[in-house]
Amino acid sequence: MGKLDGRVAVITGAGSGQGAAAARLFAGEGAAVVVADVNADTGQEVTDEVAKSGGRCVFAHCDVSDAQQVAAAINMATSEFGRLDVLYNNAGLWYSAQGNYRPGITDGPSPLLEENIWDRTLDVNLKGTYLGCKYAIPEMQKVGGGSIINVSSIAALRVGSGASDAYTAAKGGVLAMTRTLAVEHAKYQIRCNCIFPGAIKTPLAGPFTPDYERAVESHIPLGRWGQPEDVAKMALFLACDDSSWITGAFFVVDGGYTAV
Repeated sequence: MGKLDGRVAVITGAGSGQGAAAARLFAGEGAAVVVADVNADTGQEVTDEVAKSGGRCVFAHCDVSDAQQVAAAINMATSEFGRLDVLYNNAGLWYSAQGNYRPGITDGPSPLLEENIWDRTLDVNLKGTYLGCKYAIPEMQKVGGGSIINVSSIAALRVGSGASDAYTAAKGGVLAMTRTLAVEHAKYQIRCNCIFPGAIKTPLAGPFTPDYERAVESHIPLGRWGQPEDVAKMALFLACDDSSWITGAFFVVDGGYTAV
């Protein structure tokens, strides 16, 4: 038996990186999965891969900052599979500067940060989390409970070498919202927890150069970048009954970076 037999999960940002790893893992543990992603090509590719491996999986084109598209992704879970048990709010973006701030193109310190970068960053990372919860919670109430897994970032816990005020604000908001959601909806047996990934080797953290990779690794006690599967395994723990008495909590997956 799989850890998620009989469960239905919506995973946003599942067309690559952590979301794709979670789609494969959740389906392998018995869940029916809605792969929700703004990139139709990669989203469908992951969906086809999971289905080819014997998993139950459908693709939903979804920009998480658009209420109608988020509602449609949640509705796809119930129309295709009859229920919703797990929402993994994984979709996110970061206009990375990597030490080379460019006005209107990268995130940065507030006196320099352009409004378009601020707006889009909060729309995807924070509003997207809110919209997922807005439409998923009523469906979870119908089946007597569920698990919501939000993705923040170690940027919300520790200041790094470069300021990314929009990203930091959005991810700090995800943590705060996770706690209020957990308390408010515990009476419905809906759990809500938060993952704080560190340096994970995904498209979000790139582009990668040998010097950049080595510089980041030098600050990680375990001496390596995280892989998408490292985060997906934490998400699986929070999605399944192994974490049935855990809510309102946050879990750092960073190779020890924030412990230094």
